[in-house]
This record gives sequence, C-alpha cells and structure tokens, in this order.
Amino acid sequence: MSEASRSTATKLWLGLVFALVAGWLDAVGFIEVGQFYLSFMSGNTTQLGVAAAAFDGPSILRGASVIASFFLGAFFGTLLADASGRLRLPVVLMMECALLGAAIGLTLMRPGFFALLPISVAMGMQNTLRQLVGRADVGKSFVTGSLFGAGQSLARALTGKAPAAEWLAFLAAWLAFVAGAAGGAYALHRSSLIANLACMTALLAVLAALTAPARGVGNDLDAAG
Repeated sequence: MSEASRSTATKLWLGLVFALVAGWLDAVGFIEVGQFYLSFMSGNTTQLGVAAAAFDGPSILRGASVIASFFLGAFFGTLLADASGRLRLPVVLMMECALLGAAIGLTLMRPGFFALLPISVAMGMQNTLRQLVGRADVGKSFVTGSLFGAGQSLARALTGKAPAAEWLAFLAAWLAFVAGAAGGAYALHRSSLIANLACMTALLAVLAALTAPARGVGNDLDAAG
C-alpha cells in the first residue's frame, strides 16, 4: 500500500471513530436527560425553536446552554488545534478526555442535564478534527451533511464529476454515527451513564495515544456543520 493510500485509510478510520463517538454520546445524553442532544446541533436548533414558540422557559435554557457549549468547544478547540501544530490530534483528544472526565465528576455530584454540558464542549472541539478523505468530509457530528454528501457524490459519480468511491465515504460516516447511537442506546439500557462516559473517555484516550506522533493525519482543520 502506498503512503498516500495509508494516509487516506488512516483518515477514514479516524473520521469513522469520531462519528461513532458522537453518535454514542448523543444517544446516551438524549436518553438520560431527554429532549436535547449533546453533539447534533441541527436537531437542537429545531428543538430550541419549538421551545421558543411554546414559551417553554426551561427548555429554552437547556437548548441555548447546549448550543452555546458546542459553540465554545468549536471556538476553543480551533484555537487549541491551531496552536498545537502537528500534535493537534492528541492534544485536542486529551482535552476531550478531560471534559468527559468533568462530566463524569459533575454527574456523580449532581446528575442531570447541566452536568453533561462539558460533553457538548468536547463535541464542538472534536469537530475541528474532522478528516478529509478526498473531498469527503468525515468525522463531524453534522450527519445531515454526511447524508446529503453521499447522495450528491453518488449523482456526480454517475456523471463522471466525482470519484466513484467518494459517496461511500460520506455514507460510511453517516452509518458510523447511526451505529454509535445504536450502541450507546443498547449499552445504556444494560449499564450506567457513568460506565458509558468512562468507555468513551477511554476510547478517546486510546486514539490520543495512537495519534501522538501526529504524522500529518488530520491536518485539514476547517470545521463545518
């Protein structure tokens, strides 16, 4: 396998793991506290609008809080990633681990929605690490974009305007998010919230260790979604 092929494969699996983690935490958070997601801001924006129309003060506060947390994560994650150079992947991933650890600690002290807000900050940060596989943008929690990208790339592939496999990368990212959501929901029904958060923290820590050399993977840092 050529160096370029290895780099592409590494970016793809990293992006898919990022999508799986986002889906897992989204499902766990939604089931545990209800109504709002921890990484899927499109759904939260709709929910916030519905709450505003109903003058539902508590729901407006929740929606605004989780969206603001994600925004702060994107802001500080970008600053951190840009300042870390070739160590951006492990540095941002370790910061995510710290934020998930904070969510675990807060949940142990006082369980509830607001104890999980550090996870939304972490998901905002994680979106700065999305991977470009050709022109396919994978690893973000913007699953609407992944599904649209799959359909658009398939159409362009059929007309010779895009690589034949590009749409599959988009589709794989969407499927990884779905698999994460299904896995999180299944695991939460058979274990605890703390156990699920600890599992995702451990997974991110392993990714940080594996990417510590930062051999050029994840250099495409323009977040969207």
